[in-house]
Amino acid sequence: MADIDCPHFDLPFRLGKAGANVVEQDSIEDVSNCVVAILSTHPGWRDEAPTFGTVDFAMRKMPLGAEDIATYVGSQEPRAIVVVDEHRDALDFLVARVNVGVSIYQKKGDQ
Repeated sequence: MADIDCPHFDLPFRLGKAGANVVEQDSIEDVSNCVVAILSTHPGWRDEAPTFGTVDFAMRKMPLGAEDIATYVGSQEPRAIVVVDEHRDALDFLVARVNVGVSIYQKKGDQ
């Protein structure tokens, strides 16, 4: 494992023999963890950031709105390039499959 200059906790949070698992700040792993945190948190759940997160998409009419999901994430995580794809399940038309792809902008000097 490479040396980590600026560690951020990895998701899911785990403790190992060397302590908490961490990832490098601004890495694809760090940005992806932030996107997962946004999608897993509903507004009002965090007292210190009451507007953080996305609305609960469970039990909503389809389509859920892939553009809305991308907008929620993009407004809260500017480091992420988010692509959201939504389609109905092939076997159960009441199930919506939502795939979220995350990439990051390349920093100058990183080749």
